[in-house]
Amino acid sequence: MEKETEKISGKTSEKNGSGQLLRAIENPPEEFSPVPFWFFNDRPDEEKILRELKDYKEKGVDAIVLHPRIGIPEDIPYLSDAYFQAVRFIVKSADCLGMKIVLYDEGMYPSGSAHGMVAAQNPDYASKGISLSDKPEGGEVITRFPDGKYLIYGFTGGTIRGIHFGEDDGETGAPKSADILNPDAVDAFIRLTHDRYYEELKEYFGNTVVAFFTDEPCALGRNAAAYREWTPGLERELSEGGGSLPELEGLFTGKENRTTALYHRLVKKHLREIFYARLSRWCEAHDIALMGHPEASDDVEEELYFHIPGQDLILRRVSPETGGLLEADSVQAKLCADIARHLGRRRNANECFGVCGRRPYDWHFTGRDMVWYINWLTIRGVNLLVPHAFYYSTEGKRKEERPPDVGPANIWWPHYRRLSDYVKRLSFLMTDSVNGARIAVLCDNNRVPYREIACLYENQTEFHYLPIALLPECRVRDGRLCIREYAYDAVLDVRDFLAEDPGRKKMLSGVRVVRSAQELAGEPTGVEGEERRAYGFRSVLTDAACPGLRAVRLEKWGTVMYLLSNEGTENIRTEVTVSERGGLLLVDLWTGKAYRAASRQTENGTAFPLALRPCQVLLAAAEREEACAAAAEPAETAAVSEKTGRKRTVQAETERFPVQLLREPEDWTDRFVLTERMENRAVYEYRFQKEMPGQKGAERFLVRGEEMAECFCNGKSAGVSFFGPHVFEIGELLQNGENAVRLIFTGSAANVYEHAGLPYGIGVP
Repeated sequence: MEKETEKISGKTSEKNGSGQLLRAIENPPEEFSPVPFWFFNDRPDEEKILRELKDYKEKGVDAIVLHPRIGIPEDIPYLSDAYFQAVRFIVKSADCLGMKIVLYDEGMYPSGSAHGMVAAQNPDYASKGISLSDKPEGGEVITRFPDGKYLIYGFTGGTIRGIHFGEDDGETGAPKSADILNPDAVDAFIRLTHDRYYEELKEYFGNTVVAFFTDEPCALGRNAAAYREWTPGLERELSEGGGSLPELEGLFTGKENRTTALYHRLVKKHLREIFYARLSRWCEAHDIALMGHPEASDDVEEELYFHIPGQDLILRRVSPETGGLLEADSVQAKLCADIARHLGRRRNANECFGVCGRRPYDWHFTGRDMVWYINWLTIRGVNLLVPHAFYYSTEGKRKEERPPDVGPANIWWPHYRRLSDYVKRLSFLMTDSVNGARIAVLCDNNRVPYREIACLYENQTEFHYLPIALLPECRVRDGRLCIREYAYDAVLDVRDFLAEDPGRKKMLSGVRVVRSAQELAGEPTGVEGEERRAYGFRSVLTDAACPGLRAVRLEKWGTVMYLLSNEGTENIRTEVTVSERGGLLLVDLWTGKAYRAASRQTENGTAFPLALRPCQVLLAAAEREEACAAAAEPAETAAVSEKTGRKRTVQAETERFPVQLLREPEDWTDRFVLTERMENRAVYEYRFQKEMPGQKGAERFLVRGEEMAECFCNGKSAGVSFFGPHVFEIGELLQNGENAVRLIFTGSAANVYEHAGLPYGIGVP
């Protein structure tokens, strides 16, 4: 099973030493590439396909999810010979370019119907469910309720979104969904889809083709809100489990009870065993991984069948405006990553950015939004990002289909290599590493605490979600609950799961169990000696409360590191103390360059000043003599300056961390003059005289402006900044005498595709 989680590129061999780690951060391996949904949504043109794939590769995108979408012409039916002619060319081209392909298992979604072919093969395979009716008609009567209403089992009329125009929700051509609680229907789906793909592409399986992506499977189909899931014989299982059929009326009235709770558990059990388990076994037998995601953010046991567990961050259900802690969907990234950790899965994925534009415009998705989401996901442990989406075509209505395009059709595409390298570095850090969590937070299917544990995030206190389904895999040693590499000093049971089953409580005998996260946030424990006492369960100490600061302790290749992220809206300026003693290296993850921190030794460890703007991340690595020597070895690469991304050749050496990076740069906003405005761009210029008597400095300045900004100093690029406030370094580009700094601001893609008229540039409201 473990090898299946390594198929995205192949497992990196175990290494030791900070020097090797620093070089890998500076030159992140291709296997940690973002793996975007590629919306295959128009007539295939081989020249265009090859041109796009080459462009992706040049931008550091080394893998894609081949996702058929609305816009494919009707004369190319799904899974037809004509369809596979295009698919074979795409996969062959990717193979030649050294790219990986993830196959998408539906046309279009949710998964399980083979674009309606399952129900077409046998009409009895169409989606079925139960509904509440005043009359005993329209299907099989399951029971009659005391109020005279009937529970009827019959066809839901559910559909999926198809791949041709006229096949969307509510349209007459929408394909019929399949009853994926019916094992025969699922077997038909696998024969029609998976077996056919293997027949056409078998020579690429296990090398270029690395996974199948299944997308939020749903037994009822879309547009079937009046129905609930059902499978023949479920009434008997409910009765045997102590349920009462009359109580099922609560499924429709919203009054949950013991029978509805049992019903939900049984339906999920059937879905896992009939659908997910079959797909998982098929993928394993064909040397690829099952990836994708279940329907809900707090689905737990479905993830156990994925070789690469996954979730999806869509519809701005989690957002920078609300902070990412108090939404019901805020559990998804941490939950998925922690399940992967406890299962020993090397990677976990998130389909991210889908329909995350700022209302009222679909295409109003900013660079700040994208980077905030990247940081939010990765610091929680996500290490395989699946951006939703890159469009093969934006012609006509295609640009209106679940926008925005977050790749080639957006304003940052010329500079996307900066973003892909940033993603690779973060994903690399979160793979094959062990973090510092010493608290296990118990959870179960669709019962995952979030508001109750927000204080742990806000006090830099790490934890892992631990599904109760995995308790049998745990062992108690010396008062700690142990599973794989992790040993928990405390178990947090805010939903009282242990009281539901005496066996669980007995299993945790000898382990500290608490009911409130407040008991653990910042509490001194002294578990590892007096020096550790000041930390309690915290990963780091700060000299003032920093509720927007997230901190994760990582150990990889023998090196201890701390990943620090500002998820808040205010600048963070504090002194951070870590328990490791000795020097620290601070690594800029936009460039991969490491600096030696200006640190000091205290009674609690090593302290250093931290300055983080909102949406900024910094890595601090414990320094060793071996690290300094190895890091000084030449390892040249085209890197990028901070988030501005200016290309330059750097060496993996540890210079002293520039003290000016801890100070707020001088604000030059009022110095720039607008010189040109056209086609969603605004150009500003500032000219000044400067005497350069000696060595050039590291001059930095700040500009407050909206949307993406590119900077040129004396005609040479000084980088790009994806969001404001924009900071640029121009010291190396300054000359004696007159200097000219030019800024080019580009407005939101919503201005291009929706004529939104959103402001951009300097001095906008």
